[in-house]
Amino acid sequence: MELTNIFEGERLRLTEIDPKQDGEIESGWMLDLDYARQRTSNPVHLLNPTQLSKDLEEKLKESEESRSDFYYAIRTNQEEGELVGFMFLTNIEWNNGQSFLQLLLKDESSTAMYLKESLQLSLRYIFNELNLYHVCMYVTDFAETTIHIVEEAGFAIEARLRELIYREGSYHDCIIYGLLAEEWRKNRVEE
Repeated sequence: MELTNIFEGERLRLTEIDPKQDGEIESGWMLDLDYARQRTSNPVHLLNPTQLSKDLEEKLKESEESRSDFYYAIRTNQEEGELVGFMFLTNIEWNNGQSFLQLLLKDESSTAMYLKESLQLSLRYIFNELNLYHVCMYVTDFAETTIHIVEEAGFAIEARLRELIYREGSYHDCIIYGLLAEEWRKNRVEE
């Protein structure tokens, strides 16, 4: 049996997060309102490199203690491995085989280029390595590229939280997408 490197794809790889270095890089991304709004459902405010590094350190510490969250950086496969985003797998319920996935890519261009592969890498890790059975993603109704890629990957709408997200003077729905391991495997065979 030939084993696949579960952390590496064609153009991207999942790596450990370096809180200091990655927090500094991410602080530049926070100037992009689309990115900042993906990172939180709370009102956007700018975070400096120290604050972002501390936030990443806290996430990693909680992950180590609880073992119910996993956090990875998404980098290109080039030697230097440019940071293009993060993969947050949270609220794992081991007994139910369930978790929530959040993919944060640095900008619209990176989302268009890398979201599909980031999602594939994440799902391979979730279903083949962690042996989870069900994964959910929250997607705002205006994130058209994300909606298209998530649905193409086989996710189904499980719930719609009406007018949950307030952005620039109007309310937007938050769509909860879900995917079962057997659906993911079936979809992979058909590709």
